[in-house]
Amino acid sequence: MDAPRSDIFGQPGAHTGSGGWRSAPTARAPRHWPWLWLVVGTALLPFANLQTLVPLTAWLAPVFLMRFSRSQRAALGLPVLVVAIAAALLVGLRGGFFPMAEGAGYYLFVAGLAIGGALPFALDRLVAPRLTGLARTLVFPAAVVALDFIGTSGNPFGAAGSTAYSQYASLPLLQMTSITGIWGLTFLVSWLAPVVNDLWDQDWQPSTVKVPVVLFLIVTASALAFGGARVGFGAPGGDTVRVAALAPDRRLSELAYSAPDLRGASAEQRASVRDAHFQPVIDELFTRSAGEARAGARIVAWSEAAARTLEEDQAAVVARAADLAREHGVYLQVSMMVQLVLGDDHDGPVNENHAVLLDPRGSVVWDYQKSRPVPGDGHDAGPGVVPTVDTPYGRLATIICQDDLFPALVRQAGAAGVDILLVPSSDWDTIAPWHAQQAPFRAVENGLALVRPTRQGISLASDSQGRLLAHKADYFVGADQTLVVSVPTRGQQTVYAATGDWFAVAAIATLAGLAGYVLRAAVRARRARQVLDVVASDETETPGPRDRLLTR
Repeated sequence: MDAPRSDIFGQPGAHTGSGGWRSAPTARAPRHWPWLWLVVGTALLPFANLQTLVPLTAWLAPVFLMRFSRSQRAALGLPVLVVAIAAALLVGLRGGFFPMAEGAGYYLFVAGLAIGGALPFALDRLVAPRLTGLARTLVFPAAVVALDFIGTSGNPFGAAGSTAYSQYASLPLLQMTSITGIWGLTFLVSWLAPVVNDLWDQDWQPSTVKVPVVLFLIVTASALAFGGARVGFGAPGGDTVRVAALAPDRRLSELAYSAPDLRGASAEQRASVRDAHFQPVIDELFTRSAGEARAGARIVAWSEAAARTLEEDQAAVVARAADLAREHGVYLQVSMMVQLVLGDDHDGPVNENHAVLLDPRGSVVWDYQKSRPVPGDGHDAGPGVVPTVDTPYGRLATIICQDDLFPALVRQAGAAGVDILLVPSSDWDTIAPWHAQQAPFRAVENGLALVRPTRQGISLASDSQGRLLAHKADYFVGADQTLVVSVPTRGQQTVYAATGDWFAVAAIATLAGLAGYVLRAAVRARRARQVLDVVASDETETPGPRDRLLTR
Protein backbone atom coordinates (compact mmCIF):
# COMPACT_ATOMS: atom_id res chain seq x y z
CA MET A 1 0.00 0.00 0.00
CA ASP A 2 1.27 3.49 -0.89
CA ALA A 3 2.04 5.84 1.97
CA PRO A 4 0.05 9.08 2.10
CA ARG A 5 1.74 11.79 0.07
CA SER A 6 2.32 15.31 1.47
CA ASP A 7 1.20 18.48 -0.26
CA ILE A 8 3.44 21.46 -0.97
CA PHE A 9 2.82 22.78 2.53
CA GLY A 10 3.85 19.48 4.09
CA GLN A 11 0.33 18.41 4.99
CA PRO A 12 -0.80 14.85 4.22
CA GLY A 13 -3.38 14.19 1.53
CA ALA A 14 -5.54 11.15 1.00
CA HIS A 15 -4.79 9.02 -2.06
CA THR A 16 -7.77 8.61 -4.39
CA GLY A 17 -6.41 5.95 -6.67
CA SER A 18 -6.83 8.18 -9.72
CA GLY A 19 -3.90 10.44 -9.03
CA GLY A 20 -5.96 13.06 -7.21
CA TRP A 21 -6.07 14.10 -3.61
CA ARG A 22 -9.11 14.80 -1.46
CA SER A 23 -9.93 15.70 2.09
CA ALA A 24 -11.16 13.17 4.60
CA PRO A 25 -14.69 11.88 3.93
CA THR A 26 -17.59 13.57 5.70
CA ALA A 27 -21.14 12.60 6.44
CA ARG A 28 -23.38 13.02 3.41
CA ALA A 29 -25.94 15.82 3.76
CA PRO A 30 -29.51 15.40 2.51
CA ARG A 31 -29.73 16.07 -1.21
CA HIS A 32 -31.88 19.18 -0.87
CA TRP A 33 -29.50 21.04 1.44
CA PRO A 34 -27.00 22.16 -1.26
CA TRP A 35 -29.87 23.69 -3.24
CA LEU A 36 -31.00 25.54 -0.15
CA TRP A 37 -27.48 26.96 0.25
CA LEU A 38 -27.62 28.07 -3.39
CA VAL A 39 -30.84 29.97 -2.70
CA VAL A 40 -29.38 31.60 0.43
CA GLY A 41 -26.16 32.63 -1.34
CA THR A 42 -28.04 33.99 -4.36
CA ALA A 43 -30.39 35.97 -2.11
CA LEU A 44 -27.40 37.58 -0.34
CA LEU A 45 -25.42 38.31 -3.50
CA PRO A 46 -27.27 41.47 -4.72
CA PHE A 47 -26.29 43.17 -1.45
CA ALA A 48 -22.63 42.15 -1.67
CA ASN A 49 -21.68 44.69 -4.36
CA LEU A 50 -23.22 47.28 -6.68
CA GLN A 51 -26.37 48.90 -5.23
CA THR A 52 -27.58 48.66 -1.63
CA LEU A 53 -24.35 47.40 -0.10
CA VAL A 54 -24.61 45.43 3.14
CA PRO A 55 -20.97 44.68 4.11
CA LEU A 56 -21.60 41.36 5.88
CA THR A 57 -23.22 39.80 2.80
CA ALA A 58 -19.94 40.03 0.87
CA TRP A 59 -18.38 37.67 3.43
CA LEU A 60 -21.35 35.28 3.63
CA ALA A 61 -22.67 34.96 0.07
CA PRO A 62 -19.57 33.12 -1.28
CA VAL A 63 -19.68 30.71 1.70
CA PHE A 64 -23.08 29.37 0.66
CA LEU A 65 -22.44 29.50 -3.08
CA MET A 66 -19.23 27.52 -2.59
CA ARG A 67 -21.10 25.02 -0.45
CA PHE A 68 -23.35 24.40 -3.45
CA SER A 69 -20.59 24.29 -6.07
CA ARG A 70 -18.46 21.85 -4.07
CA SER A 71 -21.40 19.50 -3.52
CA GLN A 72 -22.33 19.11 -7.20
CA ARG A 73 -20.76 17.60 -10.26
CA ALA A 74 -18.97 20.41 -12.09
CA ALA A 75 -20.98 19.80 -15.26
CA LEU A 76 -24.20 20.57 -13.34
CA GLY A 77 -23.16 22.87 -10.52
CA LEU A 78 -21.17 25.45 -12.47
CA PRO A 79 -23.81 26.24 -15.14
CA VAL A 80 -26.44 26.51 -12.40
CA LEU A 81 -24.12 28.87 -10.53
CA VAL A 82 -23.77 31.08 -13.62
CA VAL A 83 -27.56 31.34 -13.85
CA ALA A 84 -27.84 32.17 -10.14
CA ILE A 85 -25.18 34.89 -10.35
CA ALA A 86 -26.85 36.35 -13.45
CA ALA A 87 -30.18 36.51 -11.59
CA ALA A 88 -28.49 38.30 -8.68
CA LEU A 89 -26.82 40.74 -11.09
CA LEU A 90 -30.15 41.63 -12.68
CA VAL A 91 -31.33 42.67 -9.22
CA GLY A 92 -28.11 44.54 -8.45
CA LEU A 93 -28.15 46.36 -11.80
CA ARG A 94 -31.79 47.38 -11.54
CA GLY A 95 -33.00 50.85 -12.44
CA GLY A 96 -30.49 51.57 -15.19
CA PHE A 97 -27.43 51.14 -12.99
CA PHE A 98 -25.20 50.90 -16.07
CA PRO A 99 -26.02 53.25 -18.99
CA MET A 100 -27.15 50.47 -21.30
CA ALA A 101 -30.52 49.95 -22.95
CA GLU A 102 -32.18 46.62 -22.18
CA GLY A 103 -32.06 44.12 -25.02
CA ALA A 104 -29.93 41.27 -26.31
CA GLY A 105 -26.69 43.23 -25.81
CA TYR A 106 -27.54 44.03 -22.20
CA TYR A 107 -28.35 40.42 -21.33
CA LEU A 108 -25.16 39.23 -23.03
CA PHE A 109 -23.28 41.77 -20.91
CA VAL A 110 -24.90 40.40 -17.74
CA ALA A 111 -24.17 36.83 -18.86
CA GLY A 112 -20.50 37.75 -19.35
CA LEU A 113 -20.34 39.23 -15.86
CA ALA A 114 -21.99 36.09 -14.45
CA ILE A 115 -19.49 33.81 -16.14
CA GLY A 116 -16.66 35.95 -14.76
CA GLY A 117 -18.23 35.77 -11.29
CA ALA A 118 -18.48 31.98 -11.50
CA LEU A 119 -14.90 31.41 -12.66
CA PRO A 120 -13.34 31.55 -9.15
CA PHE A 121 -15.86 28.92 -8.00
CA ALA A 122 -14.99 26.80 -11.05
CA LEU A 123 -11.28 26.99 -10.25
CA ASP A 124 -11.99 26.15 -6.61
CA ARG A 125 -14.12 23.18 -7.71
CA LEU A 126 -11.49 21.81 -10.10
CA VAL A 127 -8.21 22.63 -8.34
CA ALA A 128 -8.87 22.77 -4.58
CA PRO A 129 -10.02 19.10 -4.19
CA ARG A 130 -6.51 17.98 -5.25
CA LEU A 131 -4.89 20.06 -2.51
CA THR A 132 -4.99 19.95 1.28
CA GLY A 133 -4.32 22.21 4.20
CA LEU A 134 -3.61 25.88 3.62
CA ALA A 135 -3.08 25.49 -0.12
CA ARG A 136 -6.64 24.23 -0.55
CA THR A 137 -8.07 27.47 0.90
CA LEU A 138 -5.96 29.82 -1.24
CA VAL A 139 -7.31 28.88 -4.66
CA PHE A 140 -10.60 30.79 -4.42
CA PRO A 141 -9.38 34.13 -2.99
CA ALA A 142 -6.36 34.13 -5.31
CA ALA A 143 -8.68 33.51 -8.27
CA VAL A 144 -11.03 36.33 -7.25
CA VAL A 145 -8.14 38.79 -7.00
CA ALA A 146 -6.50 37.58 -10.21
CA LEU A 147 -9.67 37.82 -12.27
CA ASP A 148 -10.59 41.21 -10.76
CA PHE A 149 -7.15 42.62 -11.49
CA ILE A 150 -6.92 41.26 -15.03
CA GLY A 151 -10.49 42.34 -15.75
CA THR A 152 -9.81 45.92 -14.63
CA SER A 153 -7.39 46.50 -17.51
CA GLY A 154 -9.95 45.62 -20.18
CA ASN A 155 -13.16 46.67 -18.46
CA PRO A 156 -14.54 50.10 -19.48
CA PHE A 157 -15.87 50.40 -15.92
CA GLY A 158 -12.51 49.57 -14.32
CA ALA A 159 -12.64 48.03 -10.85
CA ALA A 160 -16.39 48.68 -10.47
CA GLY A 161 -18.03 45.94 -8.44
CA SER A 162 -14.83 44.77 -6.75
CA THR A 163 -15.43 42.83 -3.54
CA ALA A 164 -13.26 45.28 -1.58
CA TYR A 165 -15.77 48.12 -2.04
CA SER A 166 -18.33 46.19 0.00
CA GLN A 167 -16.31 47.10 3.11
CA TYR A 168 -16.61 50.86 2.61
CA ALA A 169 -18.16 51.27 6.09
CA SER A 170 -15.21 49.76 8.01
CA LEU A 171 -12.58 52.44 8.48
CA PRO A 172 -10.05 50.04 10.13
CA LEU A 173 -10.33 47.48 7.31
CA LEU A 174 -10.08 50.27 4.74
CA GLN A 175 -6.54 51.04 5.96
CA MET A 176 -5.36 47.73 4.53
CA THR A 177 -5.58 49.27 1.06
CA SER A 178 -2.74 51.66 1.95
CA ILE A 179 -0.45 48.59 1.73
CA THR A 180 -2.07 46.16 -0.69
CA GLY A 181 -4.53 48.29 -2.65
CA ILE A 182 -8.05 46.93 -2.89
CA TRP A 183 -6.62 43.53 -3.80
CA GLY A 184 -5.62 42.61 -0.24
CA LEU A 185 -9.07 43.42 1.10
CA THR A 186 -10.71 41.48 -1.72
CA PHE A 187 -8.51 38.49 -0.85
CA LEU A 188 -9.35 38.66 2.85
CA VAL A 189 -13.12 38.82 2.33
CA SER A 190 -13.00 36.00 -0.26
CA TRP A 191 -10.76 33.81 1.90
CA LEU A 192 -13.53 33.21 4.43
CA ALA A 193 -15.53 31.00 2.03
CA PRO A 194 -12.98 28.16 1.58
CA VAL A 195 -11.93 28.28 5.24
CA VAL A 196 -15.53 27.86 6.41
CA ASN A 197 -16.25 25.22 3.78
CA ASP A 198 -13.23 23.18 4.81
CA LEU A 199 -14.53 23.30 8.39
CA TRP A 200 -17.96 22.32 7.09
CA ASP A 201 -16.44 19.39 5.20
CA GLN A 202 -14.87 18.17 8.44
CA ASP A 203 -18.07 18.38 10.52
CA TRP A 204 -16.86 21.60 12.18
CA GLN A 205 -13.83 19.96 13.83
CA PRO A 206 -11.22 22.77 13.86
CA SER A 207 -8.35 20.41 14.61
CA THR A 208 -8.59 18.91 11.12
CA VAL A 209 -8.07 22.26 9.40
CA LYS A 210 -6.21 24.04 12.16
CA VAL A 211 -3.56 25.86 10.10
CA PRO A 212 -5.95 27.61 7.64
CA VAL A 213 -8.39 28.61 10.39
CA VAL A 214 -5.72 29.97 12.70
CA LEU A 215 -3.92 31.81 9.90
CA PHE A 216 -7.16 33.37 8.63
CA LEU A 217 -8.00 34.59 12.12
CA ILE A 218 -4.48 35.96 12.65
CA VAL A 219 -4.49 37.84 9.32
CA THR A 220 -7.98 39.27 9.91
CA ALA A 221 -7.09 40.34 13.46
CA SER A 222 -3.83 41.87 12.23
CA ALA A 223 -5.64 43.85 9.53
CA LEU A 224 -8.11 45.20 12.09
CA ALA A 225 -5.35 45.98 14.59
CA PHE A 226 -3.22 47.76 11.98
CA GLY A 227 -6.22 49.74 10.74
CA GLY A 228 -7.33 50.64 14.23
CA ALA A 229 -3.86 51.80 15.21
CA ARG A 230 -3.45 53.81 12.01
CA VAL A 231 -6.78 55.53 12.50
CA GLY A 232 -6.27 56.05 16.22
CA PHE A 233 -2.65 57.22 16.28
CA GLY A 234 -1.87 58.45 12.76
CA ALA A 235 -4.74 60.79 11.96
CA PRO A 236 -3.81 63.61 9.56
CA GLY A 237 -3.09 66.88 11.35
CA GLY A 238 -1.52 70.25 10.68
CA ASP A 239 -2.77 73.03 8.45
CA THR A 240 -6.00 72.93 6.49
CA VAL A 241 -7.34 74.86 3.52
CA ARG A 242 -10.92 75.93 2.88
CA VAL A 243 -12.26 74.32 -0.30
CA ALA A 244 -15.59 75.07 -1.99
CA ALA A 245 -16.98 72.27 -4.18
CA LEU A 246 -19.71 73.49 -6.52
CA ALA A 247 -22.30 71.48 -8.42
CA PRO A 248 -24.59 73.45 -10.78
CA ASP A 249 -28.07 74.56 -9.85
CA ARG A 250 -30.30 71.61 -10.67
CA ARG A 251 -32.91 73.54 -12.64
CA LEU A 252 -30.33 75.45 -14.72
CA SER A 253 -28.33 72.27 -15.34
CA GLU A 254 -31.43 70.52 -16.61
CA LEU A 255 -32.03 73.49 -18.92
CA ALA A 256 -28.48 73.25 -20.29
CA TYR A 257 -28.71 69.52 -20.91
CA SER A 258 -32.13 69.81 -22.57
CA ALA A 259 -30.60 71.80 -25.45
CA PRO A 260 -31.22 70.48 -28.97
CA ASP A 261 -28.63 68.47 -30.87
CA LEU A 262 -26.12 70.86 -32.40
CA ARG A 263 -24.81 68.62 -35.16
CA GLY A 264 -25.09 70.51 -38.41
CA ALA A 265 -26.30 73.68 -36.67
CA SER A 266 -25.33 77.04 -38.12
CA ALA A 267 -23.33 79.63 -36.18
CA GLU A 268 -26.54 81.57 -35.51
CA GLN A 269 -28.34 78.46 -34.25
CA ARG A 270 -25.43 77.57 -31.96
CA ALA A 271 -25.35 81.11 -30.56
CA SER A 272 -29.09 80.94 -29.89
CA VAL A 273 -28.71 77.66 -27.98
CA ARG A 274 -25.82 79.13 -26.00
CA ASP A 275 -27.84 82.16 -24.90
CA ALA A 276 -30.99 80.21 -24.05
CA HIS A 277 -29.52 77.03 -22.53
CA PHE A 278 -25.82 77.31 -21.67
CA GLN A 279 -25.18 80.85 -20.48
CA PRO A 280 -27.55 80.87 -17.47
CA VAL A 281 -25.75 78.02 -15.67
CA ILE A 282 -22.31 79.45 -16.52
CA ASP A 283 -23.26 82.83 -15.07
CA GLU A 284 -24.68 81.21 -11.94
CA LEU A 285 -21.52 79.13 -11.37
CA PHE A 286 -19.24 82.17 -11.69
CA THR A 287 -21.43 84.17 -9.30
CA ARG A 288 -21.30 81.43 -6.67
CA SER A 289 -17.55 80.92 -7.18
CA ALA A 290 -16.89 84.60 -6.51
CA GLY A 291 -19.08 84.45 -3.42
CA GLU A 292 -17.20 81.44 -2.02
CA ALA A 293 -13.86 83.13 -2.72
CA ARG A 294 -15.00 86.24 -0.83
CA ALA A 295 -16.13 83.95 2.03
CA GLY A 296 -12.60 82.57 2.40
CA ALA A 297 -12.29 79.56 0.10
CA ARG A 298 -8.76 79.30 -1.32
CA ILE A 299 -9.63 76.46 -3.71
CA VAL A 300 -12.88 76.44 -5.68
CA ALA A 301 -13.75 73.43 -7.84
CA TRP A 302 -16.74 72.74 -10.10
CA SER A 303 -18.30 69.33 -10.63
CA GLU A 304 -17.78 67.37 -13.83
CA ALA A 305 -19.79 68.80 -16.75
CA ALA A 306 -20.98 71.63 -14.50
CA ALA A 307 -21.19 73.88 -17.55
CA ARG A 308 -21.88 73.21 -21.20
CA THR A 309 -20.13 75.53 -23.61
CA LEU A 310 -19.55 75.79 -27.33
CA GLU A 311 -16.15 75.01 -28.79
CA GLU A 312 -15.93 78.57 -30.11
CA ASP A 313 -16.70 79.95 -26.60
CA GLN A 314 -14.28 77.76 -24.63
CA ALA A 315 -11.44 80.31 -24.60
CA ALA A 316 -13.80 83.02 -23.35
CA VAL A 317 -14.99 80.84 -20.43
CA VAL A 318 -11.37 80.12 -19.46
CA ALA A 319 -10.51 83.82 -19.67
CA ARG A 320 -13.45 84.67 -17.41
CA ALA A 321 -12.24 82.06 -14.92
CA ALA A 322 -8.73 83.53 -15.06
CA ASP A 323 -10.08 86.98 -14.22
CA LEU A 324 -12.00 85.61 -11.22
CA ALA A 325 -8.99 83.62 -9.93
CA ARG A 326 -6.73 86.68 -10.27
CA GLU A 327 -9.23 89.06 -8.67
CA HIS A 328 -9.80 86.89 -5.59
CA GLY A 329 -6.39 85.18 -5.37
CA VAL A 330 -7.77 81.62 -5.50
CA TYR A 331 -7.18 78.39 -7.33
CA LEU A 332 -10.27 77.88 -9.48
CA GLN A 333 -10.98 74.67 -11.39
CA VAL A 334 -13.78 74.99 -13.96
CA SER A 335 -15.20 71.80 -15.45
CA MET A 336 -17.09 71.96 -18.71
CA MET A 337 -18.50 69.85 -21.48
CA VAL A 338 -17.35 71.48 -24.71
CA GLN A 339 -19.73 70.99 -27.66
CA LEU A 340 -17.68 70.52 -30.84
CA VAL A 341 -18.49 72.05 -34.22
CA LEU A 342 -19.81 69.11 -36.25
CA GLY A 343 -21.39 68.36 -39.58
CA ASP A 344 -24.71 66.59 -40.11
CA ASP A 345 -23.10 63.24 -40.92
CA HIS A 346 -20.53 63.24 -38.09
CA ASP A 347 -20.43 59.94 -36.19
CA GLY A 348 -17.36 60.47 -33.96
CA PRO A 349 -16.92 62.42 -30.72
CA VAL A 350 -19.48 65.17 -30.19
CA ASN A 351 -17.92 66.83 -27.13
CA GLU A 352 -14.82 67.09 -24.92
CA ASN A 353 -14.75 66.75 -21.13
CA HIS A 354 -12.41 69.32 -19.57
CA ALA A 355 -11.23 70.33 -16.09
CA VAL A 356 -9.17 73.53 -16.29
CA LEU A 357 -7.28 74.86 -13.25
CA LEU A 358 -6.40 78.55 -12.96
CA ASP A 359 -3.92 79.79 -10.35
CA PRO A 360 -4.14 83.07 -8.36
CA ARG A 361 -2.25 84.88 -11.15
CA GLY A 362 -4.85 83.80 -13.69
CA SER A 363 -2.53 81.38 -15.46
CA VAL A 364 -3.76 78.03 -16.79
CA VAL A 365 -2.08 75.34 -14.66
CA TRP A 366 -3.64 72.41 -16.50
CA ASP A 367 -6.36 71.54 -18.98
CA TYR A 368 -7.15 67.93 -18.13
CA GLN A 369 -9.39 65.75 -20.28
CA LYS A 370 -11.13 62.72 -18.78
CA SER A 371 -8.99 59.61 -19.20
CA ARG A 372 -11.65 56.89 -18.80
CA PRO A 373 -14.97 58.00 -20.33
CA VAL A 374 -18.14 56.04 -19.70
CA PRO A 375 -19.13 54.24 -22.93
CA GLY A 376 -21.60 56.44 -24.77
CA ASP A 377 -20.48 59.72 -23.16
CA GLY A 378 -19.67 61.14 -26.59
CA HIS A 379 -16.00 62.04 -26.13
CA ASP A 380 -12.64 60.43 -26.63
CA ALA A 381 -10.28 59.60 -23.78
CA GLY A 382 -7.58 62.01 -22.73
CA PRO A 383 -3.90 60.98 -22.60
CA GLY A 384 -4.21 59.41 -19.12
CA VAL A 385 -1.59 61.58 -17.40
CA VAL A 386 -2.61 62.96 -13.98
CA PRO A 387 -1.41 66.59 -13.71
CA THR A 388 0.05 68.03 -10.50
CA VAL A 389 1.02 71.45 -9.18
CA ASP A 390 2.69 72.69 -5.99
CA THR A 391 0.73 75.36 -4.12
CA PRO A 392 0.83 76.99 -0.67
CA TYR A 393 -1.88 74.47 0.23
CA GLY A 394 0.04 71.36 -0.74
CA ARG A 395 0.44 69.55 -4.03
CA LEU A 396 -2.80 69.42 -6.04
CA ALA A 397 -3.90 67.04 -8.77
CA THR A 398 -7.11 66.18 -10.59
CA ILE A 399 -8.93 63.36 -12.31
CA ILE A 400 -12.54 63.27 -13.53
CA CYS A 401 -15.35 61.03 -12.26
CA GLN A 402 -14.99 57.47 -13.58
CA ASP A 403 -11.21 57.86 -13.64
CA ASP A 404 -11.44 56.98 -9.93
CA LEU A 405 -12.47 53.41 -10.82
CA PHE A 406 -8.97 52.76 -12.18
CA PRO A 407 -6.55 52.39 -9.24
CA ALA A 408 -3.43 52.32 -11.43
CA LEU A 409 -4.36 55.65 -13.02
CA VAL A 410 -4.98 57.35 -9.66
CA ARG A 411 -1.74 55.89 -8.26
CA GLN A 412 0.08 58.44 -10.43
CA ALA A 413 -1.09 61.01 -7.88
CA GLY A 414 0.07 58.90 -4.94
CA ALA A 415 3.47 58.26 -6.51
CA ALA A 416 3.84 62.01 -7.14
CA GLY A 417 3.19 62.83 -3.45
CA VAL A 418 -0.08 64.65 -4.08
CA ASP A 419 -1.75 66.09 -0.98
CA ILE A 420 -5.21 67.03 -2.33
CA LEU A 421 -6.93 65.31 -5.25
CA LEU A 422 -9.84 67.07 -6.96
CA VAL A 423 -12.35 64.61 -8.44
CA PRO A 424 -15.11 66.51 -10.27
CA SER A 425 -17.86 63.98 -10.94
CA SER A 426 -21.32 63.59 -12.45
CA ASP A 427 -23.51 60.58 -11.64
CA TRP A 428 -27.14 59.56 -11.91
CA ASP A 429 -29.48 58.63 -9.08
CA THR A 430 -29.11 54.82 -9.21
CA ILE A 431 -25.30 54.88 -8.95
CA ALA A 432 -24.84 57.97 -6.78
CA PRO A 433 -24.42 56.24 -3.35
CA TRP A 434 -22.40 53.35 -4.78
CA HIS A 435 -19.94 55.57 -6.64
CA ALA A 436 -19.50 57.89 -3.68
CA GLN A 437 -18.70 54.93 -1.40
CA GLN A 438 -15.74 53.97 -3.62
CA ALA A 439 -14.04 57.38 -3.75
CA PRO A 440 -12.37 57.22 -0.27
CA PHE A 441 -10.58 54.00 -1.29
CA ARG A 442 -8.41 56.05 -3.66
CA ALA A 443 -7.66 58.50 -0.85
CA VAL A 444 -6.47 55.74 1.53
CA GLU A 445 -4.48 53.90 -1.14
CA ASN A 446 -2.53 57.01 -2.07
CA GLY A 447 -2.41 58.90 1.23
CA LEU A 448 -4.16 62.04 -0.01
CA ALA A 449 -7.21 64.11 0.79
CA LEU A 450 -9.97 63.92 -1.78
CA VAL A 451 -12.59 66.52 -2.77
CA ARG A 452 -15.42 65.32 -5.00
CA PRO A 453 -17.86 67.99 -6.27
CA THR A 454 -20.65 66.02 -7.95
CA ARG A 455 -23.45 66.88 -10.31
CA GLN A 456 -26.47 64.56 -10.00
CA GLY A 457 -24.84 62.70 -7.13
CA ILE A 458 -23.13 62.93 -3.76
CA SER A 459 -20.52 65.61 -3.20
CA LEU A 460 -18.02 64.67 -0.49
CA ALA A 461 -14.55 65.14 0.90
CA SER A 462 -12.37 62.68 2.81
CA ASP A 463 -8.96 62.79 4.42
CA SER A 464 -6.04 60.50 3.61
CA GLN A 465 -7.40 57.76 5.91
CA GLY A 466 -10.89 57.75 4.41
CA ARG A 467 -12.63 59.79 7.11
CA LEU A 468 -15.60 61.65 5.74
CA LEU A 469 -14.86 65.35 6.22
CA ALA A 470 -18.01 66.56 4.46
CA HIS A 471 -20.94 64.99 2.65
CA LYS A 472 -23.81 66.41 0.62
CA ALA A 473 -26.33 63.88 -0.64
CA ASP A 474 -29.27 66.06 -1.58
CA TYR A 475 -28.60 67.02 -5.22
CA PHE A 476 -31.91 65.60 -6.43
CA VAL A 477 -33.99 67.34 -3.77
CA GLY A 478 -31.97 70.24 -2.30
CA ALA A 479 -31.69 73.81 -3.49
CA ASP A 480 -28.10 74.40 -2.29
CA GLN A 481 -25.42 72.62 -4.36
CA THR A 482 -22.31 73.95 -2.57
CA LEU A 483 -20.08 71.91 -0.26
CA VAL A 484 -17.59 73.86 1.86
CA VAL A 485 -14.93 71.92 3.76
CA SER A 486 -11.55 72.37 5.49
CA VAL A 487 -9.08 69.87 4.04
CA PRO A 488 -5.63 68.87 5.40
CA THR A 489 -2.85 70.28 3.24
CA ARG A 490 -0.40 67.42 3.85
CA GLY A 491 -0.90 63.84 2.76
CA GLN A 492 0.73 60.62 3.97
CA GLN A 493 3.12 58.23 2.28
CA THR A 494 1.73 54.76 1.62
CA VAL A 495 3.22 51.43 0.62
CA TYR A 496 0.70 51.04 -2.19
CA ALA A 497 1.58 54.39 -3.76
CA ALA A 498 5.27 53.38 -3.76
CA THR A 499 4.96 49.73 -4.82
CA GLY A 500 1.74 49.48 -6.80
CA ASP A 501 -0.25 46.30 -7.42
CA TRP A 502 2.26 43.88 -5.94
CA PHE A 503 -0.42 41.98 -4.03
CA ALA A 504 -2.46 41.32 -7.18
CA VAL A 505 0.67 40.05 -8.94
CA ALA A 506 1.41 37.78 -5.97
CA ALA A 507 -2.15 36.41 -6.10
CA ILE A 508 -1.78 35.63 -9.81
CA ALA A 509 1.54 33.87 -9.13
CA THR A 510 -0.02 31.88 -6.26
CA LEU A 511 -2.93 30.77 -8.40
CA ALA A 512 -0.63 29.79 -11.26
CA GLY A 513 1.63 27.89 -8.87
CA LEU A 514 -1.22 25.92 -7.29
CA ALA A 515 -2.79 25.12 -10.65
CA GLY A 516 0.60 24.09 -12.04
CA TYR A 517 1.26 21.84 -9.05
CA VAL A 518 -2.07 20.08 -9.50
CA LEU A 519 -1.54 19.72 -13.24
CA ARG A 520 1.94 18.23 -12.79
CA ALA A 521 0.59 15.80 -10.17
CA ALA A 522 -2.18 14.74 -12.55
CA VAL A 523 0.31 14.20 -15.39
CA ARG A 524 2.59 12.11 -13.15
CA ALA A 525 -0.36 10.04 -11.96
CA ARG A 526 -1.49 9.40 -15.52
CA ARG A 527 1.97 8.27 -16.54
CA ALA A 528 2.13 5.96 -13.52
CA ARG A 529 -1.22 4.40 -14.48
CA GLN A 530 0.02 3.89 -18.04
CA VAL A 531 3.12 2.08 -16.74
CA LEU A 532 1.00 -0.13 -14.46
CA ASP A 533 -1.32 -0.93 -17.35
CA VAL A 534 1.63 -1.96 -19.54
CA VAL A 535 3.07 -4.18 -16.77
CA ALA A 536 -0.29 -5.79 -16.14
CA SER A 537 -0.74 -6.41 -19.86
CA ASP A 538 2.70 -8.03 -20.14
CA GLU A 539 2.02 -10.32 -17.18
CA THR A 540 -1.25 -11.43 -18.72
CA GLU A 541 0.15 -12.12 -22.19
CA THR A 542 3.55 -13.71 -21.26
CA PRO A 543 3.31 -17.24 -19.69
CA GLY A 544 5.39 -17.73 -16.57
CA PRO A 545 7.69 -20.80 -15.83
CA ARG A 546 4.89 -22.77 -14.11
CA ASP A 547 2.58 -22.19 -17.07
CA ARG A 548 5.25 -23.43 -19.51
CA LEU A 549 5.78 -26.67 -17.48
CA LEU A 550 2.07 -27.42 -17.44
CA THR A 551 1.80 -26.97 -21.20
CA ARG A 552 4.53 -29.58 -21.73
